[in-house]
Amino acid sequence: MKVVIMDDEKLAVMRLRQVLEDRPEVEVVGGYTKYSELLEDFPRLRPDVAFLDIDMPGMNGLELASALLEMELDTEIVFVTAYDQYALEAFRVNALDYMLKPVDESVLEGTLKRILKRKERAPVSKRDPGARIQCFGHYIVPRANDGSPVDFPTSKAEELLAYFLIHRDTNLSKWIICESLWPEHEPQKAEQNLHTTVFRMKKTLLENGINIQLSSKKGFYHFQLLESCDYVRFEELRKEGTTQIAKFPAVAEDILRLYKGQLFGYKDYSWCEATREQANQSFRDMSKALARAYIQAGEYRQAHDFLQFVLSIIPYEEEGHEIILRIYMHWKDRTSFSMHFKKMKETFQQEMGYDPPPLMGQLLIDMMKDV
Repeated sequence: MKVVIMDDEKLAVMRLRQVLEDRPEVEVVGGYTKYSELLEDFPRLRPDVAFLDIDMPGMNGLELASALLEMELDTEIVFVTAYDQYALEAFRVNALDYMLKPVDESVLEGTLKRILKRKERAPVSKRDPGARIQCFGHYIVPRANDGSPVDFPTSKAEELLAYFLIHRDTNLSKWIICESLWPEHEPQKAEQNLHTTVFRMKKTLLENGINIQLSSKKGFYHFQLLESCDYVRFEELRKEGTTQIAKFPAVAEDILRLYKGQLFGYKDYSWCEATREQANQSFRDMSKALARAYIQAGEYRQAHDFLQFVLSIIPYEEEGHEIILRIYMHWKDRTSFSMHFKKMKETFQQEMGYDPPPLMGQLLIDMMKDV
């Protein structure tokens, strides 16, 4: 795997480089003390892993990680820092791991093994250079040639594609579409808008290399997507059920990590409110099912790391916090338990306006008694 290192202290870069270069599976392709140089070289190097210090002047490691992840080069982020108060914030930017200085070689070995496993099981669609439509967190339809967002001629053309994505592979009445997208218009005007918008949408997608099939017959439309899409993969997993999640947890995790926030971001699509809520609830349910499957298999670290990702998306997920606290109890890790409980309490007070449920407080009491 190709690795880059970023730390504002040159000696720290040298020490970590030395440890990593002793491992045959690792190639250190860059060591940096200036974040501007890493940002410039990053697209060319395309590393598998970036080891980042957090407490740095100018741009801290959390901000740098966010900037790197926006480039969408499939790079894992590992934070290496002398301070432990950043743990939850680190996982909020979807970091794979978080290590304290000086780096323990046994901890590093475990991290590298998990990175290799994630690379081995990465789905083909994740490595596919073609267009990949993103519906969660932000609604992005990328051009096939360079990955930049498609510039739709009208907002309705973009919205119509979103509507078809939700109702793909079914026969859709044109009147139902009109009522959903143009509820304020008379039927004849709405039908005219629909025909014009369908033409513009198809033309735009064709010009930008987005493959679809759209047919019209006797007042019905039938839409098929011939590209990979996070929402489509998510729905396939939901329909397969929790049995498949327990049977193929690694595949399920890859799909669930595509969930970056609510469906179509903050687009004002009133017709999809129910679908948005269903997707949000499905994400929570499937994520907890996956965490329980990992724990049942004795893979507590995988459950912990995945739940940190879930809480970065939905910080008030009560059962997710409870499972993480129970993992710390299993590990007899009082420090991590206390840190997480404190952060959780702050989150509930800020996000929800009340303290965590009494059960969480009882876990704290039990932890302090047992350890």
